[in-house]
Formats: sequence, structure tokens, C-alpha cells
Amino acid sequence: MGVGRLKCPVINVGDLAVAEAFWSEVTGLPVITSHYTGRFSYLGQPDPWDHQMILQLDPQPKTVPTNRCHVDIHVRDIDTAIQQVQAIGGTLKKPPTIYPRPGSFPGKPPVIDWAVMADPFDNEFCLVSLLTETESSAALAAATGDHHDDTYWRTAAGRHSG
Repeated sequence: MGVGRLKCPVINVGDLAVAEAFWSEVTGLPVITSHYTGRFSYLGQPDPWDHQMILQLDPQPKTVPTNRCHVDIHVRDIDTAIQQVQAIGGTLKKPPTIYPRPGSFPGKPPVIDWAVMADPFDNEFCLVSLLTETESSAALAAATGDHHDDTYWRTAAGRHSG
């Protein structure tokens, strides 16, 4: 047993209204009542009230290039999710790839397709989609001694049409 249990992520943002719209769209969670209007916003379930994400106003711009923590957002299709996130103000930080790449961890098959995104405040988060056994096997079958790029591995797994 741990010291406690994970409640929810807290994300520092520069504008609560922009963050509410963005993160509500990404997660599908509604914005719920905040007792700290102008300082914190909450996303979660309104009845019974249960927050699953906290947005904390921090007017100072982010100065460090990467986060020390992030959230993973599970999606069905990485390419579609990237377009959806970009359409609501997010940016692509690292193009999609499968993980682990075949051969990078001997005996370990690829298990996910993922990409690193950023919200409008440059907070990073990952879009993650589990590979099927068929997709994982297809990527392994395409492994050779050559080094390949992300597009090659995603195409081999059937996740990218080229």
C-alpha cells in the first residue's frame, strides 16, 4: 500500500478560460463549479461533485523547456487526435511513433503508438493508443538490422498510411 492515492493532475495555466475550453475538449470532462473562481478551475463530474483535473492560474510564462510531470490521454487514433488537439489550440511537440521500437529493448514488443503534445500554455501531455497484438507483431516482423524512422515503424504496424 502506498502513502496515499493519486487524486488528479494539477496543471499550471496562464488563462483559466482558455485552459477550461482546451482541457474539457481533450478529456471530455465538463468544467465544474469552483469555490476558488479566478484562481482554480476544475474538470470532472458535477453530481456528485468530483474533480478529476485541477487547472491552477499561474500568470508567469513557462520558462523550462519540458515538464517534470505530465498526463497521458488515451485515444483511439493518434493521427486524428493530433488534428483535434491542434484545432483547439494545442501543438505537436514530438511526432507519433511506436514504443518501444523493435530491437530497442530485446524481447520487448511494441505496445503503444504515442505523440507528445502541448496545451496553449506549453504544458506537455501524451496522446497514447494501445497497439493490438496484430499491429505489434507486424512491426516486429518488419524489424531488420537497419535503423528506421518513426514513419517506417508506424506504417509497419498499420498505424500510418504514408
